Amino acid sequence: MAVSTLAKEEKMKEKIEKKKLIVHKIAFDLEAAKNIVEKDKTKFFAKLGLFKPRHDEIECESVQLFYEPFIMAKANYFLDYYKKKTYTIKIDENVSEVAAFGTTFKPEAVKEGILKRPYKAIALDAQERIIHRVATYMVLNGTGREINPAKLPSGPTEPEPEKTLEKDSIKTRDLKISPDTILGKIRKRTAKRPIDVGRIAEEAFEVTEYAVICTPVYEARCKRLKTAEIKILPISGVTGKVVSL
Repeated sequence: MAVSTLAKEEKMKEKIEKKKLIVHKIAFDLEAAKNIVEKDKTKFFAKLGLFKPRHDEIECESVQLFYEPFIMAKANYFLDYYKKKTYTIKIDENVSEVAAFGTTFKPEAVKEGILKRPYKAIALDAQERIIHRVATYMVLNGTGREINPAKLPSGPTEPEPEKTLEKDSIKTRDLKISPDTILGKIRKRTAKRPIDVGRIAEEAFEVTEYAVICTPVYEARCKRLKTAEIKILPISGVTGKVVSL
């Protein structure tokens, strides 16, 4: 009644959601961004988080608006499969054989641990049917580096994203990778068969959300006059907070 542990190579069902373009609406205008930088600029030059320069020692040379691109995908993996399992069933000492499922089983002595007394048991080879599910959420920045999805700003979106980015005054940073890169990465992470896979009943991989997200970021260039040290501070146009890109 042994079951092969080799996975049957069946074609996995795939469904990929159509890629979308999402552009966040600006919640903080340029003047508001400048005020945020002016208020907090000294703390970005602090040494050991304590020794801050004087406010008049830091000059904000410029603040420019860019749209920073990110790639986002959410995926689900479903696997319905069988795996080999041996059940050990303890029986009475006076039993010489067990007839079940059209097969006769001969009891054997089983001993667990060092000090435990051996007992009679039969081994029943069977198959267990397992449902395996995995969900993954992945975000890449414009260079292809994975970032924590919690760091991606969220908020109201533009109703006509393409037209928003086509305006002459808008500067959008280029993606250094193809948006399709994330599909390979999220598939590799999500659609992993367990090592104990036997016969497969059903296998499916689905990308439920797939988008290029452009979020407004004010890039503030600040200079410490004493040392000429430069700091570039990215301020989210959605949250008004310094962001890590």
